[in-house]
Amino acid sequence: MKNIVKLILTACAALVILCLAAILIVTVIVDPNEYKDEIVQLVKKKTGRKLSFNGDIGLNFYPYLGFNVGPAALGNAPGFPDHDMARINKAEVSLRLIPLLSGKVSVGKVLLDGLSLHLAKNSQGVFNWDDLAGSSNEEETEPADLPTDSEDSGSGMNFENISVQGVEITNANLLYTDLQDESETSIENLNLNLGAIQGTSSFPFELGFELKLNQPEIALRPHLSGKIQLNPETDTVLLANLALSVLDLHLTGQIHAGTQGGTPSFSGNLKLAETSLRELMDKLGVKISDMSDSNALKGFSAEIQFDGTDNSAEVKSLTVKLDGSTLTAEGQVVNFTSPQISINAEVDSFDADRYLPPQSKSESGSKPGQNTEASDSAQPATEPSLDVLRNLILNARLRIGRFKVNKIQATDIQIDVDAHDGVLAVAPSFNLYDGQFEAQTRLDANNETPIWSGSGSLQKLNIRSLLHDLLGKDVISGSASVEYDLSGSGLTPDGVKKTVCGSTSFAVTEGAVLGVDVAKMIRDSWNKIMRAAEEGNETGNFNFSSLEASAKVKNGHIINNDLLFDSPLVEANGAGWADLPAEKVDYKAMITVVGSLDGLEGEILDTVKDIPLPLRVKGNLSAPSIGLDEEVMAQLLVTAGISVGLDTLTDSLLGNPDDDESSDDEDGINNSDDDESENLFGDLF
Repeated sequence: MKNIVKLILTACAALVILCLAAILIVTVIVDPNEYKDEIVQLVKKKTGRKLSFNGDIGLNFYPYLGFNVGPAALGNAPGFPDHDMARINKAEVSLRLIPLLSGKVSVGKVLLDGLSLHLAKNSQGVFNWDDLAGSSNEEETEPADLPTDSEDSGSGMNFENISVQGVEITNANLLYTDLQDESETSIENLNLNLGAIQGTSSFPFELGFELKLNQPEIALRPHLSGKIQLNPETDTVLLANLALSVLDLHLTGQIHAGTQGGTPSFSGNLKLAETSLRELMDKLGVKISDMSDSNALKGFSAEIQFDGTDNSAEVKSLTVKLDGSTLTAEGQVVNFTSPQISINAEVDSFDADRYLPPQSKSESGSKPGQNTEASDSAQPATEPSLDVLRNLILNARLRIGRFKVNKIQATDIQIDVDAHDGVLAVAPSFNLYDGQFEAQTRLDANNETPIWSGSGSLQKLNIRSLLHDLLGKDVISGSASVEYDLSGSGLTPDGVKKTVCGSTSFAVTEGAVLGVDVAKMIRDSWNKIMRAAEEGNETGNFNFSSLEASAKVKNGHIINNDLLFDSPLVEANGAGWADLPAEKVDYKAMITVVGSLDGLEGEILDTVKDIPLPLRVKGNLSAPSIGLDEEVMAQLLVTAGISVGLDTLTDSLLGNPDDDESSDDEDGINNSDDDESENLFGDLF
């Protein structure tokens, strides 16, 4: 037994002496620098590139077998600028010898310093690394020449037996120039450190660099760290404890990637710490318009949990917080080639007024319908492109607890969206000042000019509360209901005006016109006719029990023949038309005093009671003139007397109100000859 042990020890000693002798001989006799020229010639032959060594190639044998290379450079491809494509200051790699005896591979730290890459694309779209990627015409290796999984599964190196002490890349720089779009992207001062890699155990990493772009002009300094865990047996990689910092953004989380039955898959979660979007956009050079709230966009954070494959993605949960508002959502995309998208989102509350421009005095004092020089010179709007909609498959639902815009508040908002086969359907509903609104809108993008339709209803709206929030004062009170059913084609303002058709109606009950003294209006008109002095500025409310009307719409021409107004003191009916393309309106109402009014007694009451008084709305649709037709009243009350005046009034109203003006509007619509608008007031008497 002792002889056997002695024999083995002798053999091992002889083997060690032999190895040391071999190392000594190689070290003394072999100089790798003598092969530089051969290496340069080989690279020249294979690539046509110039390889240059500005330093020595060194070898070391114990305790690691390795080599190191000093400064070296690889020339650029033919047809590109005459400078080096790649350059290094120093590179080192080594392999530990003793673990090889037990079938293990132990690599020392891999070092690469001063790597510089200059990548480019010329004006013809050719890259300066295309020649290094190999020709597509080269013969492919036959499958029979490749080892199969069954052949190398038994002899393959176990990943657990491979270790690397670390990887260190320092002072690396990368420049990419695109001569086609004249853009330039650079990564400077890149430093990457990988910790010791041992089998499936996780190892730390840290990456930092400077990123610069000239289109758009951006300069960033991101820093990323975390841990990496590789598992070749399950074909998975885990990036844990991720921490990314760039500008004022701080992102943390983890990402898991791998394959399931040969299909790539991924999952993970990320969290963005609270930051200021205002400051972030300012650093990116994005100009932010003035907002009503100077603190808007200062509080932003997000958190997401996701997974997916190479052909689908799912957001399991998304939480976004902005200035006190919280959005939660989930959704998925199936089939990236022809996406099928589903989204379910909810917002607790959102105040849009905080993000609107502050209202200046000039804006608040501008008159409706006032055209500016800019609007006069503006080019006609063109139809938007709906190509995306034609291929979109979408099912979405958005809920908002409370929403505020232009001081108007809505609650319990729900918007359902469905898109398929080039048709988009939107169904919104919400509560608005005690009222309930529901609607359906449909847009068909399959034609050259899109076709749209919409119908809806608003019931029991509290008008006073709505107008008080909108205008800051009380104007009208009452409960309002509105219904509409409209259709048309085109999405430009002019297209909508010219093609809209359908019907609409409204009704207001138990209402009042606040701050309007009808009695004083009649007294002032009477005094003006009688050439008497007008009275003081008295104010009061005008109560009414109902106001209702309906309208027919045809190609932007709106006709109403059934306006009815009922109150204990005054009754009214009216009719007229509005032309949206021409932006004109001509509306007449007959007001009749049926009861006593405070301040109307004696001669005035006896004169005006039970007599229709004409009210006229005429002119530009955005700023019409409104008032009693005093000329007709004077003709009635002074010139002809009451009985004759009624006939005169009727003849005047049933005839053409402007004999010296054509009733043809700018688009050729003859309002007086229209079947629906002829003799607008014929049915009022």
